[in-house]
Amino acid sequence: MQPFNLQPTMSTTKNTPPPREATQTRVWGRALSESGKPFQYLIIHCTATPAGRWISADDVKRWHTKPKPYGNGWKQVGYSDLILLDGTRHTFVKHNNDTFIDSFEVTNGVAGINLISRHLCYVGGLDSSHKMPLDSRTPQQISTMLDIIGEVLSYAPNVKIAGHNQFDNKSCPSFFVPSWLKRLGIPEHNIEWRDPFGYRKQFCST
Repeated sequence: MQPFNLQPTMSTTKNTPPPREATQTRVWGRALSESGKPFQYLIIHCTATPAGRWISADDVKRWHTKPKPYGNGWKQVGYSDLILLDGTRHTFVKHNNDTFIDSFEVTNGVAGINLISRHLCYVGGLDSSHKMPLDSRTPQQISTMLDIIGEVLSYAPNVKIAGHNQFDNKSCPSFFVPSWLKRLGIPEHNIEWRDPFGYRKQFCST
């Protein structure tokens, strides 16, 4: 397998503002609470829906923000970006592509680390019975996911990438992210290897 290319191949970086490092004097002159906390994690999720079932961005937004008992009742959707079955990227929360997570960039992906994380989700993650976890990513979804990873690492080269199941005892995103990243040739310092719930053994044959 060819080493991972840090440069995104799709037009995911067009029309984005310049990195905050370009105006470092202005940034470091601001209070940390205004600048945001350092961007530490890119967390990968799935929608926990059956393989092949079309789920729209509006569906996910409704699940997360509609008042209880019809939704989670959150003010903000849980993910920064959603990857649809056909590989289309839907951005819920725009980031200014720097090494901080500002207050307007915070999403509700993983309790306890949201202030330092960006959350990426693909549609799918369950088998047809809706009971068993399944890495159901289509080739188009994988391609877009790689583009987003490349985009993020281009402006935040020290970010660690992980799966939701490395922070919560749930199968999401239905594969063990570190092993996948290692096979791709992602730099070791960008891979978060924690596994407190043993999902590496569940999802990896070796």
